Amino acid sequence: MNQDDFNKIKQIKKENKEAYKPWSRKDDDDMINLFFDGVPVSEIAIKLNRTKGAIRARIRKMELTQIKKKTSPSSDSSKK
Repeated sequence: MNQDDFNKIKQIKKENKEAYKPWSRKDDDDMINLFFDGVPVSEIAIKLNRTKGAIRARIRKMELTQIKKKTSPSSDSSKK
């Protein structure tokens, strides 16, 4: 990590106090519920005081998009 990287992280943390803070179980639960309720990433970010990038990264890490696709009614072909 060079000085520019350090300065970028410092600026991000200045703008968003929660940046780089570890995710708690409650944070995860809240994000999962909001995501599956269809709340946009931008609103989830505001509610959890995180960046949109942090929300997107967590969604990817938890594979929520794939889970949502598997559980959505439109993906259930047995109802045809």
